[in-house]
Amino acid sequence: MSPRPSSPTIPEGRDSDGVDFRNVVGILARRRNWVFGVPLALCALVVAYLLVAHPAYTGTAQVFVDPRDQYTPKDDPLQNSVPGDGLLLVESQLKIITSNEVLNRVIEQMNLQNDPEFNGERVGLGRLVKALIGLGKPEDRALVTLRNLRKKVTTRRIDRSFVIDILASADTAPRAAALANAVATSYLEEQAGANSAFQRRTSEAISAQLGKLRQEVKRGEEAVAAYKAANNLVGARSRMVSEQQLDEANTQLTNAKTRLADAQARVRLIETIEHGDAGLDAVPEAMQSAAIVQLRGRLADASREEAQLAQIDGPNHPALQAARAQVRDVQAAIQRELKTIARSVRNTYASERTNVQTLQANFDALKTQSQANEKLLVPLRELERKAESSRIVYESFLAKAKTAEERQGIDTTNIRLISRATTPENKSWPPAMIMLAAAIFAGLTIGIALALARDYFDRQDRGPEPDAVAEPDVPARAAAEPAPAFRPAVIAQHHAGRLSALSEDLLAAPQGHTMVLVQVQRAAWLDDVALQLARAVIANEMDVMLVDADLARHRTTSRLGFDKAPGLRDVMAGIAAINEVVQLHKPTAMRIVPVGLSAVAERDPRARQALSLAFRQLRDFDRVIVDGGEMGSTASEFGLYYLADEVVFLAQGPGGKSEDAAILVDLLKLRQVKARVVFVEPDVSVAA
Repeated sequence: MSPRPSSPTIPEGRDSDGVDFRNVVGILARRRNWVFGVPLALCALVVAYLLVAHPAYTGTAQVFVDPRDQYTPKDDPLQNSVPGDGLLLVESQLKIITSNEVLNRVIEQMNLQNDPEFNGERVGLGRLVKALIGLGKPEDRALVTLRNLRKKVTTRRIDRSFVIDILASADTAPRAAALANAVATSYLEEQAGANSAFQRRTSEAISAQLGKLRQEVKRGEEAVAAYKAANNLVGARSRMVSEQQLDEANTQLTNAKTRLADAQARVRLIETIEHGDAGLDAVPEAMQSAAIVQLRGRLADASREEAQLAQIDGPNHPALQAARAQVRDVQAAIQRELKTIARSVRNTYASERTNVQTLQANFDALKTQSQANEKLLVPLRELERKAESSRIVYESFLAKAKTAEERQGIDTTNIRLISRATTPENKSWPPAMIMLAAAIFAGLTIGIALALARDYFDRQDRGPEPDAVAEPDVPARAAAEPAPAFRPAVIAQHHAGRLSALSEDLLAAPQGHTMVLVQVQRAAWLDDVALQLARAVIANEMDVMLVDADLARHRTTSRLGFDKAPGLRDVMAGIAAINEVVQLHKPTAMRIVPVGLSAVAERDPRARQALSLAFRQLRDFDRVIVDGGEMGSTASEFGLYYLADEVVFLAQGPGGKSEDAAILVDLLKLRQVKARVVFVEPDVSVAA
C-alpha cells in the first residue's frame, strides 16, 4: 500500500461551513420578485385604505372618583369609608360611564339622532356593500345612535390612581372634544341624580315604617302600664315603691340596732359599776352631765370649807357640823343624780329594743311583700324590654328619616371633573405610519416564506417516492431499456456505466481517500450514486467503507436494511466506537456505517470531535464514500465537508440550486477543501 496522505488542515476558529445561510440567500436572490412584491402589494392596499377611510380624532376628559363619599355634620365619616382600596368601586364607574342612561343624556344634549355620523345614515363602503347583498335592513334610529355612540366612547382607569379617562372619537377634532366633555358632564349629572333618588327612596322607605314602629311602641308601653295596674305595682320606670320602702326599712333597722347595741353596752357598764367598787360617776353620761358637774363643784367647795373649819374650830363646833352636813347633802344629791342617769340609760335601752323589734317586724313584712313582687316583676321586665327596644328602633328610624330628608338636596358623591377635553391636534385613526410599517414587515415575512416554499415545491419535480427500491445487488437489466421510464428497479443500472468518470477519479485517488457526496436537488437517481461508486470500488478488489451521513433521510441505510442497527449517530453521541457500528452487507461484501439510532444535538462540539476521530480511523480502508444527503442537511453542521479529502455536489443540471452549490464550492476552495459540482442526468453525466 502507498503511504496515506495527511488529512486536510481545518482552519482554526471555524465552527460552520456556512451552507444554510448561503443556501437561503441564494433562494431569496432568485425569488426576489416574491420577497419585494408582497410588501409592495400590502403597502398599496394600506395606501388605498388610507385614502378612503374616514379619519377619527379622540378627545380625552378626566374625572376623579374618591371612594370615600362626602358626609354631612350629622354623619360619622368612618361609616362612609369604603373597605379595601376602593378599586372595585372605580372599576364599576367605568361601566356606568358607558351605560345607556349616561349615553342617552349625551344623545339628547347633542342631538346625535340627527347626526349622520351616529344615526347610521352616512354613506360608506360598508353600507353600500350591505345594500348590494341585501343586508341593509332598516333599524330604529335611537338604537343605532346608541350603539354607534357606545363604539366611539371608551373608558380606562389610570394605573395606581382613582382617575378615569373618558375617550370619545369623532370625525372632527372639535366634535371629539365636545363629545368627551358631554359624556363627562352627563356622567356627573347622572351620579348626582342617582344619589338624590337614592336618598329620596331611603327617606320614603323609612317614613313608611315610622307609623308601624310608632304603633309598636304604643302597644308596648300600654302593656307595661296595664300589667302594673293589674298587679298593683307602683313605682318609677326603673324601681318599684316596695323596693324603695324595703331599702329604707333596712336602713332604719340597721341604725336602730346600732343604737340598741350602744344602749346595751352602757347598761352593762352601769350594772358592772353597781356590783363593783367603782362609782356611777364613771358612766360616760355622768361625766358629760351638767348637773353632775355643778354638784361636783359644790362638793369641792363644801369639802374645802369643811377642811378650813376643821383646822380652826373643834369637832363639835356648829359651823363645822353645818359644813359637814352640807358635804353630805351634796354627795347625796350627786348619788341621786347618778341613779337618775342610770335609770335613764336603762329606759333608753328598753326604748331602743322596742324600736328594733318594731322595725324588724316592718322589715320582715316588706321583705315578704318584695319577694311576692319579684315574681310579678319578671313578666314586667320582659314587657319593659320589648317596649324599650321598640322605642330605640323607632327613635333610630326617626333620626334616619330626618337625615335622609335633609340630604336629598346634598350631593354626597365625591366625583368631580378634573380635566376637560381639549381639541386634539392629531388623528387617532388611521395610524398611517404604523400600518405601513406593519404592512412592510408582514409583507417581507410572507414574501420570504412564499419564496422558500416555492423553491421547495419547484424541487419536487420527480414523481412520488417509490414504495420499494431495488437493493444494489439486484442483477442489472438490459442497457437498451428506455430511460424515461424511471422505474426504481432499473435506475441503479442506468447509472452504473454513466458515472464512470467519477468512478475512475475515485479509483485513481490514494489509499484512504474520503469522498463526500452531496445532493444539490433531491432526486431518485441521485440516491443511487453512493451505492454505485461503492460497487465500482469492490469490483476493482478494493476495500470500501460506505458511511451514511444523511441524518435527515438516510436512504442508503434503509435500502441495505440497517434501519435498526447502531451507527454514526451513536458514534457522535459517544455511545459506541466506530469499529463497533460497522456492518457487513453479505450480498455485496460491502462495509457500511448506518445512520444509527441516537439523537444528536445540533452543533454539538463533542459530536464533531467524535466524528473527526471516526473518520481518521476509517482511513485504514482503501476508499471511504460518505453519503452526505441533501445540501443543507444537518450533517454539514458538524464540519463534515472539512473532514473529507473531496466534496462532490451531485446536481441534475445547471440553474436553480446548482448556482448555490457553485458558490459553496468556491468557498470550500478558499478554505483549502477540494470540491466540485457534477451534473448527473438519467442519461447523461457531465463533470464540471
